[in-house]
Amino acid sequence: MARPEKIKKVESIKDALGDARSVVLNDFTGLSVEKLSQLRKLCRENGIEYRVIKNTLAKRGIRGTSVEELEAHFAGPTAVAIDREGENVSAKILAKFAEENEAPKFKAGLVEGKVIDATGLLRLAKLPSRNDLLALVLMSIKSPGDSLVSVLQGPLRNLLYALNAITEKKQAQGGGDAPQE
Repeated sequence: MARPEKIKKVESIKDALGDARSVVLNDFTGLSVEKLSQLRKLCRENGIEYRVIKNTLAKRGIRGTSVEELEAHFAGPTAVAIDREGENVSAKILAKFAEENEAPKFKAGLVEGKVIDATGLLRLAKLPSRNDLLALVLMSIKSPGDSLVSVLQGPLRNLLYALNAITEKKQAQGGGDAPQE
């Protein structure tokens, strides 16, 4: 008979992984408790849930979910980075942390329903985030409009400069605004 606390943990895993946009499995071997705490804090600050999970409980928890394809990768020390909002933010954070600390090491991941190996996760980590890409698209759409407005304002601006120059010249000659005959 399964113990109630294990059943609760399996349900917790199923709930956590069920609504994730990306899941990154990694091996945290080599990280001290202090470094692991730093990584968890960094993940939490970026809206990512970072959990160390027992493989047997994880395999039970992913049955019947979209993450079931990762079952073979739950071997050895495994931590899971769960991102509910972005596709590559967790991979970026883990890759950057690994550069500085030589751990964690990617195992595999699931992004938008597709399993990605460790090499694919490293490539994914180098891509700009979805929000960055949207900002680039928006900027490229907006740029021609800004250029057009600037070009159309040019003649008016030059006319204004010319009129100001004439006014300043008349004021310097002492004519001011008085009409001449």
